[in-house]
Amino acid sequence: MKSRYEQLSQILEELRRDNPGLDACAVVSGDGMPVAAVMPEGVDDLKISAMAATLQGVAEQVVRELRGGGLKQLVAFGEREVLIIRSVNQDFTLVMVVRPDSKLGYALWQARRASESLGKLLTP
Repeated sequence: MKSRYEQLSQILEELRRDNPGLDACAVVSGDGMPVAAVMPEGVDDLKISAMAATLQGVAEQVVRELRGGGLKQLVAFGEREVLIIRSVNQDFTLVMVVRPDSKLGYALWQARRASESLGKLLTP
């Protein structure tokens, strides 16, 4: 039987395998620590995880302030990448970085599906 970490890593590897436009992905804890990550060589997953958790925290505060309920997903468009931050549950987040020329709808669908699978593994 695979460990929880191996199962998390398998979900992330499947995301990368199924979407050639996906450059990086990670499962991040609420305090910004990487739980599992698939990153390009030379990318600091600890730094990316901490920054993504900070972005999610700020976006959640904005949504709450506007009485919009909880934050499900944040999408940020850069010049060379699109950042997708999707809530898995109250304690974990899925972070994905995709190229802007990839199919964004497909990546968003992947994020939703993967967060559901991750949620099953990460919910006590």
